[in-house]
Amino acid sequence: MQTKNTNKQYGFLSEEDKLFPPMIVVKITNTCDLECVHCPYSFISKQAHYKPVHMDWGLYEKIVDEVASYKNVIFRLLCDGEPLMHPRFPDMIRLAKQKGIGPLNFITNGVRLDSKLAEIVLESGVDVVEISLDALTQATYEKIRKGSNFGLVMDNVHKFIEKRNKMAAKTKIMVSIIDQPEAGAEMEAFKEYWGQRADKVITRIYTSIGGLVDDKKMKIDDSGDRWPCPLLWKRFFINSRGAAEFCVEDWYSETVVGDVNKSSIREIWSSPEYEKVRHAHLSRKFHEVSYCSSCKDWKAREWDNDYFSALSNVLGERIK
Repeated sequence: MQTKNTNKQYGFLSEEDKLFPPMIVVKITNTCDLECVHCPYSFISKQAHYKPVHMDWGLYEKIVDEVASYKNVIFRLLCDGEPLMHPRFPDMIRLAKQKGIGPLNFITNGVRLDSKLAEIVLESGVDVVEISLDALTQATYEKIRKGSNFGLVMDNVHKFIEKRNKMAAKTKIMVSIIDQPEAGAEMEAFKEYWGQRADKVITRIYTSIGGLVDDKKMKIDDSGDRWPCPLLWKRFFINSRGAAEFCVEDWYSETVVGDVNKSSIREIWSSPEYEKVRHAHLSRKFHEVSYCSSCKDWKAREWDNDYFSALSNVLGERIK
C-alpha cells in the first residue's frame, strides 16, 4: 500500500495514453444471478428505478471497432453485473478476438461457466479469465455469495482449468478473493489452494463501493495525504447503456462524462469534461468533483500496483 506520494508524478504514463485509454472496461449488462454481501447489486436491483439492461449489439460493435484500431488496449468485460448473463456473450468475445483486440479479459462468478461455455471461451482465444470466488469453504462461501451453488461453481472452475490444460489453450486463469471479515480466516488457505491450480491468485482490498456498502468492514482508512485517482488516466468505463463514466464504483451514473452512442471513446477521453475532473485531482481540489469529495476508497487505488501489474504478471509480458 502506498503511504508517501509527495514526490510522485501523476498523470498519463505515455503520449499514447493521452490519445486513447490504455484500458477499456465495458459493462455489457447490469444484471446478475447472485447477491453478494460486498456488492450493491443486492439492493439496487430491488429499487423502483432499476431496469435490467443488456448492452445493444450495435453499440458493442461500435466500441469494438474503435478499440480494434489501437494496439495493446486492455479490453475488459465486467462490473455492475455478471457478463455471462448477456445473451450474446459468446458472440462478444469472439468478435473482440476476431478484430485482434487484446489482452481480452472478463470476470465471472463461475455459476454459468459450464463445460459448453468453457469450450467456447477457450476456443475464442480470450487472454485472461478471472473467477471471483471469495471463499474456500462452503460455509464461508454461502455467507458471502448469496444465491450461488458452491458445489456447482467449484466443479465448474476445476473442470475449466482441466479443459484449458487438455486443450493446451493460451487462456490464463485467475481466481480472486476479497479481504473482508467473512473470509478473513481463509485468506491464506485460499491463496495456497488456488495458487497450486490457477495461474494467479488475486486478493482485493474491501472497499465501500463509493459508500454504497458497509465501510466499517474496511481495513484501510482515508486519512493522510490523498493522491489523485489513477482511474482517471488509466481506465475508461462504459455502462450497459453506453454512458462513459469516470469511476468504476458508479452505480447510479453520477460520473458520466460522455455518451459512446454519440461520440467516440477518443473524443470523450480528451473532452473538457474529463479534463476538468483530472485537473481537480491533480490540484488536490477533490471537493470540486462532488462524486469524489467524500470518497473513502482512494487508498485502494494504487498507481504502481494495480490490474495492469496483475495482467503483466500472469501473461508474462509488460502490459502498458
